[in-house]
Order: sequence, then C-alpha cells, then structure tokens
Amino acid sequence: MSRWTYFLKQSWISLLVGLLWVISNSNPAAAVAPEVLSEITVTHEKGQWHVVLTGPQSVAYRAIKVLNPLRLVVDLPNTLNEMHPQPFIVDDEVIGTITTAELIREPEPLTRVEIGLKQNVSYEITRQKKEIWVSLNMAEPVTEVKPLQAEPTVKSKDMKYYIKQEFATPKPPPKETILPSKPLEKSSLPSATKVLSIRQLKMDEELRYYIVANGSLADYVSFHLTNPPRLVVDLMGVESTEIEGSLSFKGPWVRKVRVGRYTTKVRLVFDLIPEQGLPYDIIAGKDRLVVSFRPGVSFPAR
Repeated sequence: MSRWTYFLKQSWISLLVGLLWVISNSNPAAAVAPEVLSEITVTHEKGQWHVVLTGPQSVAYRAIKVLNPLRLVVDLPNTLNEMHPQPFIVDDEVIGTITTAELIREPEPLTRVEIGLKQNVSYEITRQKKEIWVSLNMAEPVTEVKPLQAEPTVKSKDMKYYIKQEFATPKPPPKETILPSKPLEKSSLPSATKVLSIRQLKMDEELRYYIVANGSLADYVSFHLTNPPRLVVDLMGVESTEIEGSLSFKGPWVRKVRVGRYTTKVRLVFDLIPEQGLPYDIIAGKDRLVVSFRPGVSFPAR
C-alpha cells in the first residue's frame, strides 16, 4: 500500500510540473513578434491631408490630441521604430512637424508618432492592409459676421433750434522718415556635408521630395535627360549620405530615386514614369532642397 501511495504522489508531482511548464510556455504575448514602423508619408487627396504609417498591420493603436503645443499623439504598442530620427517637416496649412521615437524596449517595444498641428482639426484613423491612415479633416472656415448698421435717426419736423458745434481743424501728422531697407542677410548655416533623409509628400496635383541635410544645400546643379526620362540633381560639396542605393516611392510619376556618392558631390537621380518627361521645380530651403513635380506634357524648356 505504501508503494502505491508513493507512486500516486510521484504521478501527481509529474502532472503538476507538466501543467506549470505548459502554462509558462503558452503566453500569447511572448509568441507575438513585434511590428515594424518602416515609413511615414504625407498625402493630400480630395481636400484632405493624410499621414500614412507603413508597417504596422495587426497592432492596436492609441491616439490622443494634446494641447500646448497642439499635436496628435499616436502610440503603437509592440512596434519597433525604423524611422530616421530626423523630424519630418511638412509645414503646410494643417501639419507642422512629424516626429517618431521608440519609448520602450522591454517587455515589448512602444513607438510614438507625434503629428504637430497648426489647426485644431478633427481626425479619423483607419487601417488599410499594412498601413494606418491618419486622416485630418480641414476646419470649416469661420463666416465673418458683418456688424449691424445703425438706422439713421429721423429728425423731428417740430425741431426749431439747432446747436452749433465748432470743431478744431486737425493738424496734419508729422512726416515719418522712412529709412532705406537693408538687404537680406545670407543664411549663416554652413554648407551641408551629409544627406540625412529623403521624404515624399504627395498632393492632388503635385509630388514633392524633401532632401534634408545637416546644412545648406544651396550649391546644387540640376539637369534632365531623356531615353529614359530622368531628373539629375548634384549636391555639390556634400561628402556623405545616410541613404545609399535606391528608394522606391508610391508614384504616381516617379518610379524611384537613386542616390550615388562621388568624390565631390552626392548625386540624386529621379527615374520618371512619363516617357516625355515631367515639369519640375527645385527650391532651396534652410537645410533642405524641395524637388516638386506637376502633371504636364514634357520637361520644362532649358
């Protein structure tokens, strides 16, 4: 009888150990691999701005609007951040700057996306395959209410006496001495030596590319080629770049952007989809270069 009792005790102990092992290794959180935030793009469609987060597809999200400064904060639990730490400066009528940061690594990563707002607009978040769309609704314009005009006072016919009022003639104001305007000073920002990021901004009738560097990109040379159609932008004096190879973007008119490093410059090549080319414009900002394309029949005249 004692042997049988001992055998039962050993069996119960083995069963308990087995159950504990199964419970410890069946944690669903440990089995779920983290998502990855790989790209952020801004698009303008049908009068509405959208911030598109590419990568997270099965992850839940938390969003809250914060004041002072006004911004929309989107937290992505169990998501790694592969975005460049350089802020994405949109600077349109609704969106200011977009920043990303990975706040927590253990026990699971948490990535935060902050969308700076210039207006207190409403928002809607939807999921489309491997993308999370943050749609910003434009604020309705405030209708200017004209002040009510006072009705003219009707003079009484029985009024026989009028009060004569004398007004002093105002003296003309002294002439102001207008000083000649000073010429605008050139930016004190030194010339760039490194390309930090390339971002795409898609609008209804325009496609923009922001080339951000660690200094001024005012010294550049651009030209276009045909067969195949492409736009070449040489960033003179830039020695290095964090983007090498080619970047594929979601059209509609640019197939990809190729980045090459030379001895005295970094070259950007925009491979275009239309065979006849595309009108373009290049504007140098403080620490960036903005290359924009618009629909048209061909390249601009040289």
